Amino acid sequence: MKSENKNFLMNVGYQGLMLAFPLITVPLVSRALGAQNIGIYSYTYSIANMFMLAGMLGVSNYGNRSVARVRDDEAALSREFSSTYALQVAVSLVAVGAYALYLVLFPQQYGRVAWIQLIQVLSVCFDVSWLYFGLEKFFQTIVRNLIVKVLSLLLIAVFVKGPDDLWAYTLIMACSTLMSQLYLFCSVPRYVKPVRPELRGSARRLRDIAVLFLPVAAYSVYRVLDKTMLGSLSTVTELGYFENAEKLINIPIAVITALGTVMLPRMSYVLSKSDADYRSIILSSMRLALTLSCAMAMGLIVIADDICPVFFGPGFEGCAPVIRLLAITVICSAWSSVVRTQFLIPKAKDSVYVGSTVGAAAVNLVLNVILIPSFGSLGACAGTIAAELFIVIFQTIATGSDLDARKYFGILFVHLAKSSVVAVAAFCAASLFDNALVRLVIEIVVYVFLFLVLNWQFVVKDFLGWSK
Repeated sequence: MKSENKNFLMNVGYQGLMLAFPLITVPLVSRALGAQNIGIYSYTYSIANMFMLAGMLGVSNYGNRSVARVRDDEAALSREFSSTYALQVAVSLVAVGAYALYLVLFPQQYGRVAWIQLIQVLSVCFDVSWLYFGLEKFFQTIVRNLIVKVLSLLLIAVFVKGPDDLWAYTLIMACSTLMSQLYLFCSVPRYVKPVRPELRGSARRLRDIAVLFLPVAAYSVYRVLDKTMLGSLSTVTELGYFENAEKLINIPIAVITALGTVMLPRMSYVLSKSDADYRSIILSSMRLALTLSCAMAMGLIVIADDICPVFFGPGFEGCAPVIRLLAITVICSAWSSVVRTQFLIPKAKDSVYVGSTVGAAAVNLVLNVILIPSFGSLGACAGTIAAELFIVIFQTIATGSDLDARKYFGILFVHLAKSSVVAVAAFCAASLFDNALVRLVIEIVVYVFLFLVLNWQFVVKDFLGWSK
């Protein structure tokens, strides 16, 4: 198996642990807190998360790219890390102060929970995961999450028993984030020797980081601000539906994110060479991303009705149509993630990256204002779908002379057809049973089995690299 594929699988493990934690706790927490309290948590976190994004500025992508470019030079690596992290700390402290000031000047309806979310904002001061990704050190992040998330799961099982325990759930989630960041932060000296940050070039570095922050901020409009607007323009119950549905949607998106996280430093390193053959690498990545995303999106559509009562319990029936609509975004995210992390960011084509994401944010914001008051969570879905489609179309047109979009569309149509056949077969097999849990198991087993049958050669030969 190629090293990139090994790192991809390892990073899928990393993302899987990040998402396995909320998925394991979803049945417990949903039944203990209810849709309204889930909505309150999501609403307060969405606000805190905007300050967290501002605190990180564009450091994650910039640091990942910069570290990958100089990782073979120990002295240059130490200088790059120290200077970039110094900027991160300065901006993060401003974000922490701004969030605290916001809570003081604008007393919150859910003030106790909102103040606990301050710990989440503080955690960005210690987030150095970009260093490990740039060095392609993915195992450390897996260990970090395994330890912290297991401890958090145990604490939730012990202390979250009913609606009055929302504050305890929020505190556990916030502290787990902070401890997770501190774990990696304490290991930094093993890989770099921190030096005094260089003031020379700080303005340029800050400018480059700020440019990469624009798409991050825009992305938050249709991935985070959706929740804030749902809580403000609709009800926290509708937000509770959206929040739980998004937990499921984030599973396939995390798999795609894992691919991008692995390939960004690899492509930054490859594209630093003048004779790099980047088209074949990106084509292989796009084939993998579209194969997986089509399968996972159609799979979510199949299981939507049955997974809601099984995982979320009574009162979450409204999640099913939200899951089906948001499944469309999985395929869009796969396409745009490959283009973004394997070409636009490594090639420093930041204007295309920024333009596509800012434009998508504008589309999303307008549609949210129009649709959320009347359609609630379904209106938020429409805005998110439109935003993701805008990014795909914008980036495809902008990179038309550099990438093989026609080949990508061919791959997409083939795997949509395959996944549709598998979805129909799984749905028909499950329809023979009445119990939701039994149907869910049948749907998953049949779907996975038929997917492997139809894609066996790709999985075994092209991805795993096994041969006779």
